[in-house]
Amino acid sequence: MRATVLEVLTEFDAHLLNELQYNFPLTLTPFKDIAERLDVSENKVLQRTRELLEQRIIKRIGFTVNYKSQGKVAALVGVRATSRDEVEKLKNVLLKNPEVTHNYLRDDPDYQVWFTIKAKTLEDLKNDVKDILEPLGFTKYIILPSKKVCKVSVKYDLIRGIAWSPPAPQRDRVPRPEELGLPKELPKAVSRLKVVSRPYKEIAEKFNMSEGELLDKVKLMLEHNILRNPGASIDGDKVGFKYNVMVVMNVDNDIEVCKKIAENVWEASHVVAREVPPEWPYPVYFVLHAMRKEPVEEVIQKVVDEFRPIDYRSLYSIENLKPGIAR
Repeated sequence: MRATVLEVLTEFDAHLLNELQYNFPLTLTPFKDIAERLDVSENKVLQRTRELLEQRIIKRIGFTVNYKSQGKVAALVGVRATSRDEVEKLKNVLLKNPEVTHNYLRDDPDYQVWFTIKAKTLEDLKNDVKDILEPLGFTKYIILPSKKVCKVSVKYDLIRGIAWSPPAPQRDRVPRPEELGLPKELPKAVSRLKVVSRPYKEIAEKFNMSEGELLDKVKLMLEHNILRNPGASIDGDKVGFKYNVMVVMNVDNDIEVCKKIAENVWEASHVVAREVPPEWPYPVYFVLHAMRKEPVEEVIQKVVDEFRPIDYRSLYSIENLKPGIAR
C-alpha cells in the first residue's frame, strides 16, 4: 500500500512546519533563526523546507497580500449544483479564474459549491459572477459580500491536530503601497520568498534597497495590513486536516459577534460578517480545520452555547475544488 504524505512526515517535520507557520522570524536570516530554535543546522532547515515545497505540502513561504490594498472587494458565492457533471463544469471554469481563491464542495442542501471571488467594485463582482454562472446554466446562487473582516489566518498545528491562530486585527481601510511611499510591486515581490539563507537579498537589490531597508518596509506593510500571515502557507489536506467546516449563523449584532469570535475562538480561521439576502439569513461566518471531527464539533458547540444563534448550519467540506492556491 502506498504511504500517504501524512504518514511520511516525521516528528521533526511537524515541528518545522509549526515553526514556519507560527514563529516565522522577521529577520534577515529567518531559516537560520528557526534552525537555532530547533537545535539543528541551517542547511537541514533549508533542505527540508525545499523538499516540502517540492511536494506541495508547503504552498509558499512569504506573506499574503491583502486584496484591499489593491483596491478590490470580495464576496463569498454559494451555488446550487445538483449533479457531479454540474460541479465539474463549474470547477473547470473557476480553476482558470485568478480572482477565485477558494472553491469548495460542501454538504449544504441548498447551495453545494462555495467560492470566493474578488473584483475592483461590487458591481463588477456581481457582473463577473453572473457572467460565470448563467452561461453554464446555474440560476440559483447567492452573492455574500464581506461587510466586516475580523480575522483571516489559517495555521495548521501538526502537534495539536487542529488549526488555530491568535487574534489578528483587521483594518477596514487598507492603504495602497503607494500611499506609504512604497513601490506598488513590492507586496507581490515579497509574497513568495526563496528558501535561501538570505531570502530578502535578491528582492532588495531589485528595488535598490539594503536588506535592512526592505525588511523595515515589510514590517510597515504588516502594520498597515497590506501584508498578512508571515511564513509558510500549508496545504491542510496533505497534512491530514480532512475536516474543514464553514459555520454560518443567524444572529443579532453580527459584527459584534464576529469580533468576539475572532478574539476568543482561536481555532476559527476566517471570521467574517457578510451582507445576506432574506432567503439566506446567516450573516456570521467562521471556518474550522482539524484532523478529527470531534474537536471541531466541540468548538462549534462552544460557540453556539456562547452566542445562542437563532439558527446555524455547519457546512462540511466534501472536496477542495481549487487546491494548492496560496495568496
